[in-house]
Amino acid sequence: MFRFLFRKSPKPSKRSRVGKSKPDFRASDLPQGLGLLEGVPLERIVTKLNSALPLDYVERLQYRVKAGNPSMSDDEFACKWFELKRFFLMNLILKRTPMFSSEIDEIWHEMLMFTREYQRFGDQFAGGVIHHSPEREPKQMPGERAWFDWVYAHLFEFAPTSSRCWNGFFRNPLDEQRTDLLRRANEEEIAEQWFDMEQAKRYPEVAETIRMLITQAINEARHSANSRRFEDTGWKDSLTNPNNMVYMAGAMMFFSIQDNDNYTSGMDSQWPLNELNPKDKHSNCSSSGCGGSGGSSDSSGDQGGGGSSCSSGSGSSCSSGSSCGSGCGGS
Repeated sequence: MFRFLFRKSPKPSKRSRVGKSKPDFRASDLPQGLGLLEGVPLERIVTKLNSALPLDYVERLQYRVKAGNPSMSDDEFACKWFELKRFFLMNLILKRTPMFSSEIDEIWHEMLMFTREYQRFGDQFAGGVIHHSPEREPKQMPGERAWFDWVYAHLFEFAPTSSRCWNGFFRNPLDEQRTDLLRRANEEEIAEQWFDMEQAKRYPEVAETIRMLITQAINEARHSANSRRFEDTGWKDSLTNPNNMVYMAGAMMFFSIQDNDNYTSGMDSQWPLNELNPKDKHSNCSSSGCGGSGGSSDSSGDQGGGGSSCSSGSGSSCSSGSSCGSGCGGS
């Protein structure tokens, strides 16, 4: 039932191949808090994030976003706002946090229009402004997107509209450079390359989460490398568990390492063809590889799929990080 998370989007049609429409936006279906998985020690950081976003700021933001999108319901805004807050949380953890959804990015754009409030939010939550910068040239980042998906799956419960908001998951394999480093299990190098160690110093919970993610990624990479078939991993039998996206991320790890050239067919082979198709949209957007809020270097220029459709018309997609410029204009 999870093929829709990584499959390529079909051409738009009035109904999906099994006669089901894409999931409705319903705020009542969102998990409590930010839907952290059991064992993820970020509850206090979520509370801090929410306290840094006063109700009047959010209400004015919602009014502005909906004024520019008259067809947007309150529930649709709530679901996209929920995912943007998850993105901000990931920004404290990852060294590079590309924005892979232009529709969510549109809300982020509007946040910037409230200059003082946005500055105050960044100072309170991240110790400085979470900068928003457009990509300098059109390109996409499949390696960064795959890593974003893997981390997201190990932090959060999937909400009914998560896949729709983020344009599907697990469509791209992890790049060979990343899986090779995981298999070498150099924890210090992994932490310095991919995680925001400045925020780890600021928040003990972030440091603990980074350690947890590194350990899990190394274990999955080693287990994948030592398993000849996906069935040998023992993960397949766990795909029906409530938090099965962790195991989907494990499958992504396995096929990235064992059969990268046939990644899509390998993933497809594990799930039936006749399941829900969210009709996600392809993207002409791209993400910049700016550093995390601790001030890191630019990311590599990965190219490939994994973006979203630019409903706002801006054509830009951005990433966060204090080393980037403070403004983000449309193209």
